[in-house]
Amino acid sequence: MTLKKRRIILVLCILAFLIVAPFVLLYSNGYRLDSHFHLTQTGGLYVASPVSGAQIFVNNTLKRTTNLLQSGLFLQNLKPGNYSVLIAKEGYWPWKKDLDVKEQMVSEARALILPMEPTGRILRQEDLFPSEIEKYETIIDSLQQIKKITNHNATTTIEKFTNHEREKVWWNPGENKIWVEWLKDDSSRPYFLSENKVLVLNSIYPVRNVDFFPGRRDVIIVAVQNGIFAIEIDGRGGRTLQPIYKGKEPIFTIYKTDPSVYVIDENTLMEIKLE
Repeated sequence: MTLKKRRIILVLCILAFLIVAPFVLLYSNGYRLDSHFHLTQTGGLYVASPVSGAQIFVNNTLKRTTNLLQSGLFLQNLKPGNYSVLIAKEGYWPWKKDLDVKEQMVSEARALILPMEPTGRILRQEDLFPSEIEKYETIIDSLQQIKKITNHNATTTIEKFTNHEREKVWWNPGENKIWVEWLKDDSSRPYFLSENKVLVLNSIYPVRNVDFFPGRRDVIIVAVQNGIFAIEIDGRGGRTLQPIYKGKEPIFTIYKTDPSVYVIDENTLMEIKLE
């Protein structure tokens, strides 16, 4: 090969590098072409599942099956737009949400997935171990207070707080509207609250009791009509509601951080597992 040809090849390589390098640099920094061939930066998506063995679908494509080591899915370099997420597991109610991915932002969500047929037991004081008696009495006292409020058609606003008192759920039994409120500064407001105060439920039926889901601050439990339901606070892409118990006129209480809900219905006290 002559010197002249080698120089031409070298010049062509330099030109190719100068042409390709900006595109490589833009791509590595998260820029993509949208459907209109406009340059835009990418975003991300993170969804978590509270149960192992759940399948996570994004836009109808299976992306991951969760396990003990991987309880969620993190996708990077996504073009801005709407993404449909479905998390499903046999024997559990499915969870679906449409999430908007924005430039240089990660859209986050945590699924609400409850068993279709939760396990439980009837609680009788005579069947309990001595160590369980104090817990049983606390539960009974709490349920009696709730029943008193329900029976007297109270109109005073009732409030419940999360463990760190950053969020509170409150409602007026006379209005049957359930609100969740953020109590700290706006800059630290969590993703599941679009505003400092969010109307989660406007019920046409009397609300008997409301509390936060054990171990979660993004889900509440509601006793209304003939059932007890879990409702997620996050209203993006639809607000998921899943049943926990169906009976006659149940009321419930939560005991500390137990992963259970304690229900009394027709004078029968039950413990229902939420896992």
